[in-house]
Amino acid sequence: MSNSTMEKAQAVNDYVLGLRHDFHANPEVSMEEVRTSGIVVKELEKMGIEVKRIGKTGVLGTLRGAAPGKVVALRADMDALSVTEQTGLPYSSTKPGVMHACGHDVHTSMLLGAAKILSGMKDQLKGTVKFVFQPAEEIAAGAKSMVSGGVLENPKVDLIFGEHVISDVEVGKVVVQGGFFMASGDTWKLTIKGVTSHGSTPWQGVDAITCAAAVIQGLQTIVSRVNDAREAIVINVGTIHGGDRFNITPGKVEMMGMNRAFSAKSRTSMPVWMEDMIKNICAAYRCEYEFKYDFICAPLTNDPWAAETVHKSIAKIVPEADIIKVPQAMGSEDFSEYTAVVPGMMMFVGDRNEAKDCKYSQHSEHYQVDEDCIPIGVASYVQVAADFLS
Repeated sequence: MSNSTMEKAQAVNDYVLGLRHDFHANPEVSMEEVRTSGIVVKELEKMGIEVKRIGKTGVLGTLRGAAPGKVVALRADMDALSVTEQTGLPYSSTKPGVMHACGHDVHTSMLLGAAKILSGMKDQLKGTVKFVFQPAEEIAAGAKSMVSGGVLENPKVDLIFGEHVISDVEVGKVVVQGGFFMASGDTWKLTIKGVTSHGSTPWQGVDAITCAAAVIQGLQTIVSRVNDAREAIVINVGTIHGGDRFNITPGKVEMMGMNRAFSAKSRTSMPVWMEDMIKNICAAYRCEYEFKYDFICAPLTNDPWAAETVHKSIAKIVPEADIIKVPQAMGSEDFSEYTAVVPGMMMFVGDRNEAKDCKYSQHSEHYQVDEDCIPIGVASYVQVAADFLS
């Protein structure tokens, strides 16, 4: 293990924890990370790092080494979720209905800690480090805005590395693996239109709720009977709204969802399969419909070469036995926008510790992070950058 890098990470740990607790107490949802990005800018400027604003809340920091060389980008996301926190932490969210329930406060703080260390190593670096502080990962819009804003160009990035704390993996362990890593995430909205009537005379109307129930059941048969079972997909109905009053047969139902896939074939086939199912069920129930499908976030594939490169660096930070592989995650990450352009690698950093009540899944109102994972994350950013540029 690289004791010197871990020692540097431990030396800035109080700084990182202070930032993390502040960000956690003051969460901001996607594309509204004004306060967070403002702090990021101020901290980077204190370190002597060149700063550029990308859009409303994106931030790019550029650290140029003492000599020319390769370019490595390090990415962290900044946005929180519309969740009401129930952790009871002393630095709990001060904003009702908004919470850092996915760990992005940790990512932002860790990358600022890494920037502090790397800025102190500037005279030893050959090449350039780009610090990518991205908004709006939770709505899969931030990475697109950062890429279109030019963060991978001038100078062109040779490798991008990102980290995500994860509650499925024990603290002290990290996940480094190439190939398919996380699924696509695409959204849809369905409106089913019937005819409203008095609840005592349903035959005088067309019941949209009954039709919606049949559609929901039918959509799940796509997963089990239409899609190739060897290529996993998820069709999730996330919301359903219908009806106005207990004694009215409803004439309208709206539902929304998000689908997941790994293969391009399954991903592009899902809206076709869904609309075929919806069209025929609605016809059988005498309803009309409107269906809108948006391709949002592509599957995340870790470049095999990038994964091997990162693995060599991480083995200097944690024991080889603690570098593990996990099944492909059905969650989505818009880090895929970067890896579609340049070689890249997303690493999971374990933050689970049941003894500390750090056992809840991402997006839970009870989600907590074992902060012992933070020096590992900071050191990993630093080690990957330093090794790559050397």
